Amino acid sequence: MQARTGAVSRMAGWVRAHWRLLLGLAVSAASLYYLLRTVDPTHLWETFRRANYLYFLPAALLLVGINIARALRWRILIGPEPALGLRRLFSFVNIGYLFNNVLPAKAGEVVRAYLVGRVVRGGVGRAASTLVVERLLDLLTVVVLMVLLMPLVALPPWLRNAGWTFGALAVGGSVGLVVLARVGPRGLDWVWRFIGRLPLVGHPRVKEAVAGLLEGFAVLTDLRVLGGVALWSAVIWLGYAVFNYGLMLAFHLRLPFAAAATVLCATGFSMVVPSSPGAVGPFEAAAVLALSLFAVAEGPATAYAFGLHWFTNITLILYGLVGLRQEGVSFAHLRAGALPAASPLPAAGEEIAPRRAGAPDA
Repeated sequence: MQARTGAVSRMAGWVRAHWRLLLGLAVSAASLYYLLRTVDPTHLWETFRRANYLYFLPAALLLVGINIARALRWRILIGPEPALGLRRLFSFVNIGYLFNNVLPAKAGEVVRAYLVGRVVRGGVGRAASTLVVERLLDLLTVVVLMVLLMPLVALPPWLRNAGWTFGALAVGGSVGLVVLARVGPRGLDWVWRFIGRLPLVGHPRVKEAVAGLLEGFAVLTDLRVLGGVALWSAVIWLGYAVFNYGLMLAFHLRLPFAAAATVLCATGFSMVVPSSPGAVGPFEAAAVLALSLFAVAEGPATAYAFGLHWFTNITLILYGLVGLRQEGVSFAHLRAGALPAASPLPAAGEEIAPRRAGAPDA
């Protein structure tokens, strides 16, 4: 009896420690069941067999260009840092996608913050603040995309409502943080006179985290910086729309470009839903729902959704492995150093691995 009680206790502890992973797996499983319950596997296979895979090569090259654009935008957000040239940031972007696609809970964002935090002033906190700004910019761009699609496509209520909800939260939060960043520490002290009274939220560590976040948002108070990140955000998401359209051609879906943008919008919002590593399940379900607006049958739509998602994930994983090689660090070493269950986060200025002699950063 005592042994059984101990086993139950250990199991309960494991569930508490991994509840986010379990929730994500449950959401992914439910999404895949909903998606595949009425699809004929024979028709699905036939669609894959007939696909024109020559389109995959330019699509893979386009992903390189999109990630370069992400690195350029990230460099603007970080600001001048001699140790962080474009080539190295490009590697970090690819490494982040590798970890996002094989580990749960957006582990790649933690890894990216860790990598940059070792070589910039302000450490991991400053690096993480730029990633929060990046995510808000992506969310705002998807909302703008949704607004542009409204005159062209009869968007379903769930997509419109999700867009307006997330858009309002992103705009409101961004404006508030930019204003506080503009005012400086005095503004945060004034806000904390009220927030500091709340349990948990008012903890001094929370205030420190918000102060670090404001440092990341401070760059957006410069109109030239704001214009630069807005431009690259538009380039990034236009690239994704072209990528989606290219894969539609590969699967013989002769649809307007608005269909590719609608899939992008729907799958973009699906990424905020808890899921398994790589967002398997919610992504495919959102893509199929988006294609149903253009009267695409479930079989071809499901084949396209799986083809789009798996090709993207596998390609990004391969690029991430190249990024690890360029940085001279192994997956296991980086996982042990960066993720919460491993060693404490490093201070700024520490290098993750020796750089090869004679290999200057771009």
